[in-house]
Amino acid sequence: MSNIKDRIKSARLPERTVPICLRGDLTAEFEDLERQLEDALRTPATSLEGDGAGSIAERMEVLRQQMRDDTTAFRVRAMPPPRWRAFCAEHPPRKTDAGEVDERDRLIGVNVETFYEALIRKSVVEPALDDEDWAALLGDDGVLTDRQFADLADAAWSVNRREVDIPFSLVASRMNRPSGTE
Repeated sequence: MSNIKDRIKSARLPERTVPICLRGDLTAEFEDLERQLEDALRTPATSLEGDGAGSIAERMEVLRQQMRDDTTAFRVRAMPPPRWRAFCAEHPPRKTDAGEVDERDRLIGVNVETFYEALIRKSVVEPALDDEDWAALLGDDGVLTDRQFADLADAAWSVNRREVDIPFSLVASRMNRPSGTE
């Protein structure tokens, strides 16, 4: 595609995916197994069965697979600029009693109390979620950690406000390097 009209026609808004493990309880179980493994490796084997480290490592791998299976890729997509500006205008910065812009809202120019949850809901395009799903994820008894919430919010902010870079993968670069070069 060499002509600008064709490029504009084929253009798409930026997207990112954010993997979120929805079984945070498994992390504690994995950590417990990790401690057991460390203990087993420090303790000299006293039986023909060894120190038990092998079976613990196997249970850890099963658990890791379970965590991978319970990880969902959330795809966020940028909004076109007119929609982005209108969306931001729906969340104006709060004012203090003295009429000044609230310190927490000053930096990005929106009401941070209402903005980020709405941004996530507006930006996530996959998986398709209904109000009940959103309440289960983001509500008062939601299952997302603060870090997972922040990861989604950062990705949504990023696709709307940051530069679109051509991605680089060090691993792929090494794999694609002609043989004989290091």
